[in-house]
Amino acid sequence: MRIGLTYDLQTDSDDPRQAEFDPPRVIEAVRKALHDLGHRVVLLGAAEDLVRTPPSAETIELVFNLAEGRSGRCREAWVPTLLDLYRIPYVGSDALALSLGLDKVMCKRLAVAAGLATPPWLSIAHPRDLPTVIPLAFPVIVKPRAQGSGIGIDAGAVVENRAALVRRAAWLYDRWPEPILIETFIPSGELTVCVIGNDPPVAYPAIQRPLDVRTRLSCHVVKSPVSVWEAPLELSEALDAEARRMTLAMFEALGCRDVARVDLRVDAHGRVLFLEINPLPSYDPDGSIGLLAEHLGITYPQLIGRVVEAAHARLLQGRTLPAPSVVRG
Repeated sequence: MRIGLTYDLQTDSDDPRQAEFDPPRVIEAVRKALHDLGHRVVLLGAAEDLVRTPPSAETIELVFNLAEGRSGRCREAWVPTLLDLYRIPYVGSDALALSLGLDKVMCKRLAVAAGLATPPWLSIAHPRDLPTVIPLAFPVIVKPRAQGSGIGIDAGAVVENRAALVRRAAWLYDRWPEPILIETFIPSGELTVCVIGNDPPVAYPAIQRPLDVRTRLSCHVVKSPVSVWEAPLELSEALDAEARRMTLAMFEALGCRDVARVDLRVDAHGRVLFLEINPLPSYDPDGSIGLLAEHLGITYPQLIGRVVEAAHARLLQGRTLPAPSVVRG
């Protein structure tokens, strides 16, 4: 199959505006994996490249989309929207699911509507909107509402009182001037679960993310080389099953397709809480995808192949949108 590869290239790893972009080694890993699977790969680049040089549906049979977009909470929708316009099929979720997945507050609202637990939270448009009395138990974690890849989150993101919250919110807004999510911080443990497929989607075994013993933040957020890590959870069959159940519920709530990743926290009582969903997960071989392949005893290209096969099977069935969930008033 002739597969186009779309991506935003990270040229400066120290530039926070490129934190979600893929470095050359990840793009090359995906390209090589697709090549090793027998596909002819065409590097298409980012949304701007698709605008300048629209690909042809006659020559590109499928697009494997990695592109994150450059600005705005709908940035991940740029490439899928263009591909829909050009009538070129692609791997992964559509523009709506990607836009919803990037907005942490919208995801929490969907989680609550689906009957899933999530840490108590509030959202403010500006630091001046902080209420006099914070209706959350401290400590809380302060995040940009529509950023990924741990953007805006470091050791100072977890605060113990309102005065520290005021300072952190101002600090964050100065760097990322967008609405802010504040949620009760759950220090006990973190899981991530990958989903691949459609009819039905398959939630793979939960992966426990190591936590920094000092900050209790996970390894994908803390970048310090001097951190001491621990994996505090006993990943029992019951805990794994609940994590998978919640993951599939969120996958369906957003109308995701082909692949996604869900992050969860587990509180001191063993209750699983939804944090966020990423319908456009990282394909870094050293990240969750690589760990999952290792856990399953398959290669990285074989796991990429499962994602392509999921998209191909969906397209063969003529489905452009996921089947709607049953909604009751």
